[in-house]
Amino acid sequence: MKTILLSLIVSSAFAGLFGGSTHLVLRSQGEGAFCKTADGTVKALARASFLPADTRLTIRPRSGVETLRAGYHFRFGSDTSFTLRDDSLVLHEGSIMMLSRKIGESVVLSSPETQVKLSGIGTCMTEVEPNGGLKLLCVLGRILIFSDAGKFELLPGELVFAKPGGLGMGDKINVNLGTVVESSYLLSGFPNAPSFQNSLTNVVEAQKGSIGKTYRAEVGRAKGSSTFEVLPIPDSIPEDAFPSVPPIAETGKTSYEVSSDNPLSELLGRAPKRLEGQDKVEAENSLEPRPFPSKLLRSN
Repeated sequence: MKTILLSLIVSSAFAGLFGGSTHLVLRSQGEGAFCKTADGTVKALARASFLPADTRLTIRPRSGVETLRAGYHFRFGSDTSFTLRDDSLVLHEGSIMMLSRKIGESVVLSSPETQVKLSGIGTCMTEVEPNGGLKLLCVLGRILIFSDAGKFELLPGELVFAKPGGLGMGDKINVNLGTVVESSYLLSGFPNAPSFQNSLTNVVEAQKGSIGKTYRAEVGRAKGSSTFEVLPIPDSIPEDAFPSVPPIAETGKTSYEVSSDNPLSELLGRAPKRLEGQDKVEAENSLEPRPFPSKLLRSN
């Protein structure tokens, strides 16, 4: 607890001195991450260190890294490769989770074939597709996406593809957040603070109540510049036991309706309040991290 508090104080100080792009490593799981120096030497990234800018960083297989930046919290998944620039985060491959706590701030996120700017208060996950585009999923709060095609708003359970080659954004897709939270390493493979875990539980239950049913399919990877897979979920129950459900790819209906004008309440899992004196830092969850898979939306 003392270590986390010290990390928060140091991070805030460095962010004020050097700008908001500074990332402090809060947690390194498995074999962590590494980078290559100018002379080709492989250097492991240590906990409580700052991520170097303009250097390609790689998360090792079956590993993960959690970082803190002014107003933001990031998690980088297994086999993820990225570079921090002064004005952007370049995601070469893999997936990340981003939790934003600050209204008015934004992050420019680039992939090999597209670029978007993310804003709003909430939690989203992003994965690079084989075609070089991006898959963006809102988990909590409201996420605003700015691209050459315009402005898009995502609510919990809504997913959209940023197409490569300047082809704009795909249609919104509704996904089952219960499956995402249960199977995603970015959400359940790291120790979660109690308030964040409560928020995940609450949004999953709220989505169940709003859609009244679970789609018997999930979104796979993009296969081309504007297409993606819709994968059936196999189980032991005969298919004819369920009524037919229209495909989710073209539905424009939201899967979750925000019940509060203040998205901070949903993000925190409680009503926001100002504390007197030093803010209390929540104790780390003592549970062992979940094993992989690390896929954004489905398990292996």
